[in-house]
Amino acid sequence: MSINREKLEIKFKEEFAKLNKNQQLAVDTIEGPVMVIAGPGTGKTQILASRIGKILLETDATPENVLCLTYTDAGAVAMRKRLLLFIGPDAYKVNISTFHAFCNDVIQDNLSLFEKTALDAVSDLEKIQFFKELIDSFPKNHPLKRYRGDVYFEINNLQSLFSNMKREGWTPEFINERIDAYLADLPSRDEFIYKRKYKEFNAGDLKQNKIDEEKEKDGKTAGSSW
Repeated sequence: MSINREKLEIKFKEEFAKLNKNQQLAVDTIEGPVMVIAGPGTGKTQILASRIGKILLETDATPENVLCLTYTDAGAVAMRKRLLLFIGPDAYKVNISTFHAFCNDVIQDNLSLFEKTALDAVSDLEKIQFFKELIDSFPKNHPLKRYRGDVYFEINNLQSLFSNMKREGWTPEFINERIDAYLADLPSRDEFIYKRKYKEFNAGDLKQNKIDEEKEKDGKTAGSSW
């Protein structure tokens, strides 16, 4: 048994002991698919790092045989750091990447299959141009259509929304459904109801102006997902 393997086993046992019963089950199941459903900060990265350590300890797989995909660059960095604690420098041999980066590598290595000689990600300038063309294509009554000031004011909001939609797997239908539910609930929310008499309004009256502003804001969100 090599020194590195001895260190790996010792470190693995230390980290494995910190996991709960269900987490240990996910780590021990190294054959076939395993799905772990958990919220942020519940130890998914630790489980994945432990599972990789388990595979390297109990199978003939080498670090180069392991592919680990995450959703963000930050997630890939965190996974690499966690693996360093388990297997040392060999962590740099494990293929850790985001889904987008991995798929891009596959495409770049097989451009002929996509009938391309070159395929690069759009530049920031090209991205802005696409958003401008999108806004220009909106009909006159579209909530994101502006005719005064910066007609492309909503570009940043669109980028943020589309990023959230990709990251969370939201569909336009889901967004519209949630917005409708939120707007329907506005009259019952404390912040939209007068607590005491104010000018011509009595306690319990709705703050209709504030409700209308909220509806306009959410109407723009819904419009950007159409």
